[in-house]
Amino acid sequence: MSHVSIQNKVIKVGELDVPLLSGEVHYWRLDPDNWKPVLKTVSEMGIKVIATYVCWDYHEISPGVYDFKGKTNPRRNLTGFLELLTDLGFWIIFRPGPYIYSEWKNGGVPDDAARYHRMDPAFQERALQYMQAVTEVAKPYLATNGGRILLWQSDNEIDPWPHWYTEQLGLGKQSGPFQDYLKTRYQNVNELNAAWQTNYASIEQARAVIALFSDEPIKLRRYIDFVDFQHWYVNQVSEWGVKAYRELGVDVPIYLNAYSGVGTQSWSEMEMIADLVGTDTYPTNEFSHWPNEHRNFLDSIRYTAAMSKLPYIAEFEAGTWHDWLGDVGMLSTNHYLMAGISALSGGVAGWNWYMLVNRDNWYQSPINEWGRTRPDLFAAFQQMVSLYDEVQPYTWEKQTNTALTYNPQQRASVRPAQPLFQAVYDAGVDYVFFDTVRGECKQKVLFYACAHWMARAVQEKLKNYVLEGGNLVFFGTYPYLDENLQPCNLLEIVEPDGILKGLPKIDLALSIGAACSAEWFYNYRDVPGTPIYAKRLAPKSIVAEENSLQWNLQNEEQYIVGYNQNLGKGKIIQLGVNPSKELILQIHQHLSVNIPARSLTPGIQVACFKRQNELFLTVVNPSNEDKHVVVEIDQTLLPEGTITIKDLLNRKSIPQNQPLTFFVPAKNGTVISLKGD
Repeated sequence: MSHVSIQNKVIKVGELDVPLLSGEVHYWRLDPDNWKPVLKTVSEMGIKVIATYVCWDYHEISPGVYDFKGKTNPRRNLTGFLELLTDLGFWIIFRPGPYIYSEWKNGGVPDDAARYHRMDPAFQERALQYMQAVTEVAKPYLATNGGRILLWQSDNEIDPWPHWYTEQLGLGKQSGPFQDYLKTRYQNVNELNAAWQTNYASIEQARAVIALFSDEPIKLRRYIDFVDFQHWYVNQVSEWGVKAYRELGVDVPIYLNAYSGVGTQSWSEMEMIADLVGTDTYPTNEFSHWPNEHRNFLDSIRYTAAMSKLPYIAEFEAGTWHDWLGDVGMLSTNHYLMAGISALSGGVAGWNWYMLVNRDNWYQSPINEWGRTRPDLFAAFQQMVSLYDEVQPYTWEKQTNTALTYNPQQRASVRPAQPLFQAVYDAGVDYVFFDTVRGECKQKVLFYACAHWMARAVQEKLKNYVLEGGNLVFFGTYPYLDENLQPCNLLEIVEPDGILKGLPKIDLALSIGAACSAEWFYNYRDVPGTPIYAKRLAPKSIVAEENSLQWNLQNEEQYIVGYNQNLGKGKIIQLGVNPSKELILQIHQHLSVNIPARSLTPGIQVACFKRQNELFLTVVNPSNEDKHVVVEIDQTLLPEGTITIKDLLNRKSIPQNQPLTFFVPAKNGTVISLKGD
C-alpha cells in the first residue's frame, strides 16, 4: 500500500515518481482477444500509463443492474482488463464518469438519466448508484490498496449545455439554477436591477442573455453574468462529484478535464476543487485550418502551466472522430511531432494521447484494433516518447522575463487583446500568463492583455506589481471600470484627448526608438511622466498619384502618443498605438529586459528552459517552408564549462556557432540541448 499524491509535477506513488505521459485505450470497444496484443504494442511505444473510460450506459444492463465481469458480453469485463493492465505492469488512469462523452450515445449516460441536467437531484440520484457500483469494482486496484490506479477522473468536460437544458437551467421562461446563481452574485433584487438597469420584483423574474452584445454595456453585463453562471454551475457539479467519490473511498488524486478554452469551465477554480485539472485539445492537421491556430494552442498550454500544479493535457489528439475528419484532415507525422514539441514549449509536464488505439468510430491512431501499427505514425509517437523520457519536462524551469495578463472571465466572454497576442507571437517572444484572479507575476515586464473593465482587487494587484518594481505596459486599452462596469481607475491611467487613424495606416517614428505602421494612435496634450512622441513619416507607398500632395501634407507632424511614468520601484508605459512585433521587441530593449532565447529567423517559435547545468530550447517551425534557424541566446544563461550542443529529436550534434544555427523542417520542431561539463 502506498500514499499517492501530486508533487513536483509528477504522480508520486509512495517514493516512486510516475511521470504523467499516457495513452487512451477503450477496452469495451475492442475484442478482448486483442487486448493483450494491443497493450504489448503500447508497451513497445514506451508508454507506461494507460487511461480508460468506463461507460455507464454499456455496463448497466438494466436499471440498477451492472455487469463489470463480462457475464453478458466479454467486452464488459472491466475487472479482466484491470487485471491484465496490472499483470503487464501498466499504471492506470481511471475515468468512470458518470459522463464520459467518448463519442457514445448520450455521452455514456443511460436515456432516463440524460433527460436531466447534472445538478438535477434526479440525475445525481441515478448517477450515484452507478458511481457506487463502479467504485466497488475499482477500489481493489487503487494504488493505495496495492493496485495500479493512480489517478481518477470524476466527470468529463462538465458543461451545463444551455442549448439542450434551457428551461431546466432557468435560462428561458422559468426560473432554476441560473436564478440560484444570481442570488449568490447579488445581495437582493435591487442590486441586480441597478446592475442590469431592469425593474424586476424578484430575482426569480430575471432572464438570461446568453448571446454576446459587446457594444451594448447593459447586455454585456448580463452576458458576463451568464458566463459566470456557467463557471459556477461547473464548479457545483465538480464539488458534488469529487465529494461523492471521496465518500465512496477513492483516496488517489481526483482530476477533472476541460475544453481547450475557458468559455465553459474556469480551470483555476476547478483545480481548487479537484487535485488536478487538465485541458483537452484537438488541433487540425499541422495547425492549418483555423486562423492563428498554433498561437491559440500555445496559449491554452501556457494558461495550463500558469494555473496547475501539474500542467497536463488530459486529452491530446491522437487520431480523430469521423465527424471531425473534414475539419481536422489526415493527421501527418509532422503534425504529431510539431504538436508534441509545441506542448513542451508551452510548459506542459505530461499528456494523455486520445486515442492511442483505434476503435469503432475513431481512427488515424498509431495503433489499430488488432495491435498492429501504422508504421509512420507509430515511429513518430515512439520518437516523442523517447524525447519526453530523455528531457523530463517536469524537471524544467521556464526562462522568460515576459508575461501577459489573463483573466478567465474576459477570455470566456470578449476575448480581448487579440492583436497584442499576435504581435508577441510574431515577435517570437516566449512568455507566461499572469492569472489576474489567483496568480502573481514574477516577470520583469507585464503586458496588459485584458479588457477595459477589471475587478478592483485585480487593479490593486496590478498596482502593487508596479510599486514593487515591475514594468506594466498598456497598448491603449486599460482598466477604467470595475467588475460591475462602474468607474474605477486605480492606476490613474490618463485618457487621451483624441484618437487619430490611418488610411489604412500611418507610418510613425517613436521617441522610444521604434518605427511602426499605426492603424490608430492616441493624441495627448499633456501626460504624467515622460511623454512618448510619434513623428509622422512620409508614406511608403501612395495609392493615387494625383493625391500625392495631400498624402504628404502631415509629414513631420509630431504627437504625444503615450508616456513613461515611474510608480514606486516600477514603471507604467501607456502607448496609444496598435501593437506590432517591432514594438514588442523595442519595449524589451527600452526597459533593458532580456529575452532568454529568440529566433532571428522569422516565423520560428523558441522557448527556453533550464535544469541544473543544462539549457533546453524547444523550437517549432509552424511555417510551410523548411528553414535554417538562427537563435540568439542570452549569454548569462549558458551552462558553465565546455558546452555540448545536440538536436535531441534527430540525434545530431550541432556546431557551437554564435548565434546558434540548425535546420528545422516545415511544420515540425525539435528540442536543442546545451549541456555543460
